Amino acid sequence: MKKISLLFLCITMPIVSIAQSSKNVEDNQFKINFLAPALNYEVGIQKNSTLSFELGTGFAIRGGSEVGTDFGFYPYLDGQYNYYYNLNRRIAKGKNIALNTGNYVAIKTSYYSGNSILGDLDGNNYFFAGPIYGLQRTYKSGFNFELAGGVGYYKNDVDGGVSIEIDLSIGWVLFKKKNK
Repeated sequence: MKKISLLFLCITMPIVSIAQSSKNVEDNQFKINFLAPALNYEVGIQKNSTLSFELGTGFAIRGGSEVGTDFGFYPYLDGQYNYYYNLNRRIAKGKNIALNTGNYVAIKTSYYSGNSILGDLDGNNYFFAGPIYGLQRTYKSGFNFELAGGVGYYKNDVDGGVSIEIDLSIGWVLFKKKNK
């Protein structure tokens, strides 16, 4: 068994090293989102693919003419697998792909806590999973804009079903200003 494991490592390590050196996406990058305060970490796993993890706060407000207005800030955690499908075309046209600038399709999962960390509106725990389409643009200054949306399955403390997910992020890439 040890010989087989050693042989497997000897064969796969050069392949992994070659694959790592020819990626179009960044090895890793940290971003902050100003719109909804959040930290995002994106790590390159294949030539055009990344895993992205985000921890942040969401905002909800409820009110009406016959009810008082309540609001709440909720912690959330997102994870997604992104496949940037147009990077080679962008390179061929001489366009920027630095800091994962491109269009992508993804599988996304999100969990939102129902307990507000600020405000008086407590709600339901909320889970979402489904495919999304997005575009991400990062400029030389590090300014980042991302828009994504899709349809997937949601589940909260009361019910579940089909839901539309729309994400907008305006922020900054931290620690790294890379040009490709």
